[in-house]
Amino acid sequence: MIRALTSLLLLLSCINIAISQSTIRIVNKENNEPVLRAKLKICKPDEFDDCKLAISNYQGYVKFNSTQTLVDMRVSAYGFDTLYLKKIKIPTNDTLIIGLNWNNIIDEVVVTAQYKPTFVNNAIQKITIISQEQIVNSGSNNLADILTYQTGIRLSQDNILGSSMSLGGLSGQNVKILIDGIPIIGRQDGDIDISQINLNNIERIEVVDGPLSVNYGTNALAGTINLITKKSSKKSFSFSVNPYYESIGNYNLTTSVGLNVKKHAFYLTAGRNFFDGWKDGDPFFEFPESRLADTNRTKTWKPKEQYFADFRYTTSIKGWTISPVVRYFDEIITNRGMPSSPYYVTALDDYYQTNRTDANINLNKNFKKSKLTGLLAFNQFTRTKNTYVKDLTDLSQVLSAGEGTQDTSYFNLINFRTTYSHQLGKKLVLEEGLDINYETAIGKRIEGKTKYQGDYAAYLTAEWEMLKNLKLKPGLRYAYNTNYTAPITPSINLFYKYKKLQFRGSFARGFRAPSLKELYFDFVDINHDIVGNQDLASESSFNYSAGITWINKTTKRGLLQFDLRGFYNDVDNLITLGILPSGSYTYINLGTYKTIGQEFKVNHKTKRYLTTLAFAYIGRYNRLSEENKDVNVFNYSPEISLNFSYAIIKNFLKINTFYKYNGALQTFSLVDEEIRTNTQSDYHILDLSISAYLLDQKLELVAGVKNLLNVKQVEVVGTAQGGAHSGTGNFNAGRGTSCFLSAKYKLNYDFKKKNK
Repeated sequence: MIRALTSLLLLLSCINIAISQSTIRIVNKENNEPVLRAKLKICKPDEFDDCKLAISNYQGYVKFNSTQTLVDMRVSAYGFDTLYLKKIKIPTNDTLIIGLNWNNIIDEVVVTAQYKPTFVNNAIQKITIISQEQIVNSGSNNLADILTYQTGIRLSQDNILGSSMSLGGLSGQNVKILIDGIPIIGRQDGDIDISQINLNNIERIEVVDGPLSVNYGTNALAGTINLITKKSSKKSFSFSVNPYYESIGNYNLTTSVGLNVKKHAFYLTAGRNFFDGWKDGDPFFEFPESRLADTNRTKTWKPKEQYFADFRYTTSIKGWTISPVVRYFDEIITNRGMPSSPYYVTALDDYYQTNRTDANINLNKNFKKSKLTGLLAFNQFTRTKNTYVKDLTDLSQVLSAGEGTQDTSYFNLINFRTTYSHQLGKKLVLEEGLDINYETAIGKRIEGKTKYQGDYAAYLTAEWEMLKNLKLKPGLRYAYNTNYTAPITPSINLFYKYKKLQFRGSFARGFRAPSLKELYFDFVDINHDIVGNQDLASESSFNYSAGITWINKTTKRGLLQFDLRGFYNDVDNLITLGILPSGSYTYINLGTYKTIGQEFKVNHKTKRYLTTLAFAYIGRYNRLSEENKDVNVFNYSPEISLNFSYAIIKNFLKINTFYKYNGALQTFSLVDEEIRTNTQSDYHILDLSISAYLLDQKLELVAGVKNLLNVKQVEVVGTAQGGAHSGTGNFNAGRGTSCFLSAKYKLNYDFKKKNK
């Protein structure tokens, strides 16, 4: 009896060994992130008729019972190269990790408003990616530079306030700008100066067209721009240095260093950008030198100097990824005044200093069927203006005693955000989130010197696969604003895929409370006279959009994609600048404002070349059409953009073309019961560059010509109906033709491989 029981136990033990459970984890080789829904075909060696099929879970794991010690495998996932493995030994007490190569020719990954990293053509929202390669090849140093070429986006330039933008016909105050999901503060005149947002540490930019008010709340009516920063290299040690020169007087230098030690990763980027100013008539090649202190000292584009640094530390503790980040930015704009009469030996010089300090800590953890993320951020923005009386004979200077010549304003933002997304069954994903923002404004130009505004919100979104290839994403946000009554904000997105066709549709409501600057900040200097308005009402909006996409993608031929999209924005109580009887400007509620637009885009991408051609036709509402039938309801303006890159010698030499046509813009106004029109002329921007990759791609050289068509100022003509009044003005669109040269040297070193 004992012998029989012993034999039975031995038999069961052998069966347990023969049919043991094995674990495989599928990850992205690029960043070690798990690959969801990867397909594994596991077969007996050389017998592909005897196979098992398995699918990886939320964390990239596959568990299966195996009777084989050696197997053949076929591993495939959307957006990755298929991997074939012959006679692989399956471990029984360990996890086999398989890395897949991401095929970015086929598709790219996005994270903005997604439950997990998602391929862009699988995202329910329509998202445009601006890659790091496009940023480098265009010679773009800041966000304004790269957005110049994007359809649907218009830029404007102010000598002191910097570069502002509009998206889909709505101004930049309705565009949410994020860095790694964290809001950027420091709006001047309602807009963020996007020329202050450096791209030196940016991996890619994700542009979401249409509202994300459910996810990000106020300022997300027109769209969201999320800048994704570079993380630490996978190598043990990495170093790069990037000098940049442009003939109009730009001298930039950026360096970065990364270090990986076991579970600890450190990454630091720091640099300086210097621009010595430009005006029409300056020499083609501009070098810093001493000049006479005469009338030539003033510049159309003001000199500026920027210092910046970005430090990130990442570690993993018991499955939690923890990443504290500190960012620093400092800018000084110098506005040199004309020599003062009667002797022309003194001048008033203004210095505008901007300082941004951002500190945040990110936490996230992937569970079996869920993910938890947390973010706590503190952002500080300081704007200081100092006016000096400069002696032009000996260049000494003293602070001016004039009223309003000295000023410092502080704006602080505390942001806490947490999300929990979890899978319920195979077809439903839920995400609950908290989004808390508390902003403070301090300064003598602030009404009462100190003001506060809090926005506390909770939201819920879901992604439901109703039918095969049909997804529905509803969302709801409830917020409490300390100054305004916030409505419940709903949204719904629809995504349907049929063979090579994709259909997207969305409806969303938006809400924007006036900012502290619009309510309380007075900005008065020699060039500006803007006062806050405490009687402003909040904006609300409705957005409707629909689009169709046709995609043909293969590993060999690359990607061919056609996009057709239309949108309609209906905004109530739009906040804009209006003129007071005194001649000063203040913020007012315009009432009803609408935009309507269509966009058509063709994208063809292979390993050899990239071509993106886009056309947009956007209409902006005329309120005067409500009272005058002779005025069109919408004024339409066309835009065309082309981005073309071709590898003359693969992995060695590439040519790049960046082109944008901005059609004429027309607006109507009513002055003394007379209709007046203002028309901004159309203009073209064309940049060319050539990229070379040397020393086994450790050295990257980019040389090019910017503004080849020599656009400087675009005429703005104003006429009254009947020709009774007329006027002209200028819009600063460019700094003339210039040449640039950028060099980047990268060094990567892996201690582990060296030790082996």
